[in-house]
Amino acid sequence: MRAGIAIDNWKFSIFERRLQQAGYSFERADGLTKDAMILSVTTDNVEALGEVVKAANTEAAKTGAPQ
Repeated sequence: MRAGIAIDNWKFSIFERRLQQAGYSFERADGLTKDAMILSVTTDNVEALGEVVKAANTEAAKTGAPQ
């Protein structure tokens, strides 16, 4: 199954690291705006992927967008 994750471009390094550490493969595509992207992730377990996404979002919130 493929799942799509929409993120702001500045969050990419966090999501890339978290997804790779969890063993997910993904493809990067343009988002709806110039400041966003879509990550297309291959998974058999959407719930487990959701936990990785939640952790990445939490880390990004603590880090904050670069100025």
